[in-house]
Amino acid sequence: MTSVSTMGQALNQIRLISDQNLLLSQLTNQLATGKKTQKFSGLGTDVLTSERSRSGLNTLDVYTNNIKIADRRIKTMINAIEEFKAHAENFSNALILFSQESVHQQGDEIIYDDPLTPGINENLKIGMNSAEPDVDFSSLQQFAGDIFEFMVDLLNTKDGDRYLLGGADTLNKPIVDNGTLDAAVSTLLAHWKDETLAPAVNLTNSELISALESRDNSVDANAVTDTIIGYNATLSSGNVGKVFVRADEVSEVEYTVLANNQPFRDIMVALSYFKNDTLAPIADVYAEPYTAGDPTLADGAPGATLEEMKNNFFEVFNAMSGMLNQAIEDMNTTVQKLESARARLDSLRKKHAENKIALESTVADIENVDINEVAINVQMLQIRLDASYRLSALTGELSLVNFIN
Repeated sequence: MTSVSTMGQALNQIRLISDQNLLLSQLTNQLATGKKTQKFSGLGTDVLTSERSRSGLNTLDVYTNNIKIADRRIKTMINAIEEFKAHAENFSNALILFSQESVHQQGDEIIYDDPLTPGINENLKIGMNSAEPDVDFSSLQQFAGDIFEFMVDLLNTKDGDRYLLGGADTLNKPIVDNGTLDAAVSTLLAHWKDETLAPAVNLTNSELISALESRDNSVDANAVTDTIIGYNATLSSGNVGKVFVRADEVSEVEYTVLANNQPFRDIMVALSYFKNDTLAPIADVYAEPYTAGDPTLADGAPGATLEEMKNNFFEVFNAMSGMLNQAIEDMNTTVQKLESARARLDSLRKKHAENKIALESTVADIENVDINEVAINVQMLQIRLDASYRLSALTGELSLVNFIN
């Protein structure tokens, strides 16, 4: 006698179909997302490795973004410095073309013949009858003035709301043209030109050059300090912090360039000298007709004759030209420093990219599924489910009566 438990068969069939539906749901999810599971707990013993790899990826993203931002800022700084240098070089070329054979003044020469020596015709050239500079001198000064404004803007280069040449002080303009530099240079030139001043006040050529070259008033009382130039208080104090970028867990790359670095400072002072209104005239100016002892209408460079005045003027002129040219050359070191920092950051960026690929591969191996394999499993499971449903339907048609019959 055969015994059939219809209830048992039904329950078993229901459980089988339920398990298959659950598995189908999981496989369908995997097929849609490409992931083994939607929860870390579903990764089993691999969960810790996955979490560590993902944490590593997040950290690499932070460092890579830091490098990206720093690289953009360094590139902006290099562009500003290169433009600053180009303007300085253009002006340097103009200085080379500026003739040193002339006093570059309009009008006529003042000739002095000593009345006490009527038998001797001295014909001393002691000045000019006009203080108006010639076209070459006016053009040179205009050029210096125009460049100066560009230079101030370049030293105040920004990335977003951050000033890039102010060190860690990113919120304040590194330099402001507030007129103090022009006023200081004008005073120095006046004290150099006015030979009636007391020796303690009147400046010689070497004293004027020293004052313009020096930035420390403990070394030279007449020094053109950073504060006079217009640099902000943080830069002028010398206490500004450096700029670093955190490029990985152990590396900080420094890329500080300050607007008051010596080359920038020297070029700004040199331009201020060349554009200063007090620089002209080169020669003393007298009214005509000239009589011995007449006061000057405008002071030129120190000296008793045109030749002496011209020589003294161009001694200082050439010193400032030399300071400008040396500063231009020294700027190469500044650019090289930034390029070196940029190269190091690029090397770290490439290393991070390689590490990221490795970590992404680890995560993929742990979390991802083989889509083709899942698709095959889904098809097979659907076939099994279809068979289970058919079997369930057939079982439902069975009855004790049908079985007996």
